[in-house]
Amino acid sequence: MKRNNILVIGGLVLLGMTAGCTSDADFLKEKTKSIYTIENAYDNSDQVLATLLSAYYEYQAFFYCTDWDAGIGFNRFAGTDIADGNDQVVHYSDFTSYWSTNADFVKNMWDKYYKIISYCNLALDQVANVTWNNDVQRDRIVAEAHFLRGLSYLRLAEYFGGVPLVSEYSEMPKFDYIRASRTETYQYAIDELLLGYGGLPHDVTADYGRAGKGAAALYLSEAFLALGVEANNVVYYDGKTCYENAEFFAKDVISMHPLMQNRFGVRLSGATGSTNGIPNAFPQGNVFSDLFVSANVIDPANTETIWVMVTAPNYATYMATGGYRNSSIAYVPAVQDINWAAQYKENGAGEGPWKSVSLKYGGKVNPTIHGAYSWGLSPLTWFTSYDLWNEENNNNSPDDYRYVEGVTVRTKYLVTDEKHSLYETYVGWEHIDKEDMNTASKFFPIFYKEIPFDDWDYDLSDPGGFSGQIGNNYRNKYGARSSEAYLLLAEAYYRDNKTGEALDALNTVRIRANATPMAQIDIQVILDERARELLFEEDRWATFLRMKPDEWKSRIYDYGMYSARPGDKVYPEVRRWNYYQDEIRFTLWPIPQNYRELNTGADFPQNEGWN
Repeated sequence: MKRNNILVIGGLVLLGMTAGCTSDADFLKEKTKSIYTIENAYDNSDQVLATLLSAYYEYQAFFYCTDWDAGIGFNRFAGTDIADGNDQVVHYSDFTSYWSTNADFVKNMWDKYYKIISYCNLALDQVANVTWNNDVQRDRIVAEAHFLRGLSYLRLAEYFGGVPLVSEYSEMPKFDYIRASRTETYQYAIDELLLGYGGLPHDVTADYGRAGKGAAALYLSEAFLALGVEANNVVYYDGKTCYENAEFFAKDVISMHPLMQNRFGVRLSGATGSTNGIPNAFPQGNVFSDLFVSANVIDPANTETIWVMVTAPNYATYMATGGYRNSSIAYVPAVQDINWAAQYKENGAGEGPWKSVSLKYGGKVNPTIHGAYSWGLSPLTWFTSYDLWNEENNNNSPDDYRYVEGVTVRTKYLVTDEKHSLYETYVGWEHIDKEDMNTASKFFPIFYKEIPFDDWDYDLSDPGGFSGQIGNNYRNKYGARSSEAYLLLAEAYYRDNKTGEALDALNTVRIRANATPMAQIDIQVILDERARELLFEEDRWATFLRMKPDEWKSRIYDYGMYSARPGDKVYPEVRRWNYYQDEIRFTLWPIPQNYRELNTGADFPQNEGWN
């Protein structure tokens, strides 16, 4: 999505839960040539489309790290079993010290979804007031607005429980919002997603970035699962139970978007030419690595693509049109800060494997070797980094395509200090100084799906430095991919007491990944597989919170970086900060306190477990 397609309407101020946007000082000082209101601001269908694209643009922010604190997308999994704090002071899995009803990241999540809803409400409000080229164009935009509104309410229900159901655009501030029940909010989300499903096109290859029928079906499957857990698998829609509907829509996604089973795209073994001096041919690759090459994400041959978050293709386009580019610094270890373990130190060499970079490797830490230059802002948990993939947890699958050293994961990094005897070999956790936990916690693996491993993926015309070629890349991302439909199907079957069918669905994903099929299944097995397959893609907090509390809390106790129990391994053996014996007292995120205080006209209760 290009930022120049986004319409900003002068004179309309959307406040609080209506939209959650603010104006800067320059805007407030601007002298407008005329006064715009909701009655006269729209005079053609392109303006309605631009409003809808604004909603898309806001949603894309969940997938792109755009600043030093990793952006709002980091909040989708910070503090779970996936990752922790975005610096060495803040620990998201320390729920007593960092989390509160006034936390910025909580308010930002609430604001973002209501801002998307506001754009959808505004677009739907204006559909009848402008002239359309044809009914097909109009009906598609209506379906997209319902889809995005439904998805936003699904996420709000998962995170916060029952929330106010704002279905109409209003210019006037409102102070008497009433929280619907969580069941009602899920039902409203389903009804909206069904409206989207009925009107969205199947084929969106001509409009990557916009959603199609497969995306609506995927989130309908998730929404029915969520409602089934919340309301004891009630019958809702088409005479079916929630789990039966979840199964139906997951299978519908699979029929529209089959998994890619073989290598494809621009980096095949026989490819000719090179990019940034790196051969296009990548013979060590596999089908999973091919899936995350930017050009392959939007290749019409890629049947696995459901919905794409589109980035600017290069620096020049980004500067000319805006949009998103991805900062690689958030999920990359700060290797430049790491020291050798005592037994590997050598006289005459640097204090650490990457304190010095030979001229052969460019004289500085760079993407070819380490993915980017970073401060280790967003460390992955030990579980995600290592234990998830070991023999015990991954059912003896040493050749899992999703964890192939140097292809889809990098756990060891090339020594660049030419004065050390291990120069030009790869070293990892066992070689570094682990006594200083804050420094050692900055060392963790990178995954190719999120962080490019070499210059092939970067635009070297992007200016250098922290914000340039060693920090930014231009890779399209998946908003949704059909392997998730198999894992939703596995969960729906499992909850519906169809264990054999659940195993078949889950093992379809594992077999494609060259992993040994599982012989048994439960929710923990499904959550493990989601972590392997959908790392950085899924909204992990949404997945957790739509489930039963005892299904997800145990994972944070077992794997969170600040929630180890006595007897668990911590520093210096593994990258866990401390023994933390407090219990997780909440089952939902807190309602932002400032909105409760503003809602003076009606009671607006806080979620349990929060003061």
